[in-house]
Amino acid sequence: MEKVEVIEITLREDERGWVAWPMEEEDLRHTLISHVHVPHLRPGAVRGNHYHRHSTEYACVLSGPCKAVFEDNETGEQQEITVPGDKPVLFKIAPNITHAFKNEGTGEVFLMCYEKRADDTDEPDLYRKSIL
Repeated sequence: MEKVEVIEITLREDERGWVAWPMEEEDLRHTLISHVHVPHLRPGAVRGNHYHRHSTEYACVLSGPCKAVFEDNETGEQQEITVPGDKPVLFKIAPNITHAFKNEGTGEVFLMCYEKRADDTDEPDLYRKSIL
């Protein structure tokens, strides 16, 4: 699905684990980033099941295993991606794409999410739609 992009993020690993940079410096300096949040999913839990009309959402799955499901609200096309959890995966989700994440494992799953908008309004831009 071309409206969902998996972005390669800077990742450094050593014997202690990894460190990830899910936001580029350029974006932090010159882009309106809003609604930064860290969802936590217990085993079997689902987060998301919504879309945005005006915002592009970035969702970084920090642990796993986690199932990510995306649906194009215009075409009905669906895409499912399993994130094993051995390293972070960053998704760039275009407006009007419903997205949901499910913890497929026995441990906890964490995401780090934020939105980019073309305008600077504070109006809510979250519309519920259940796909998972």
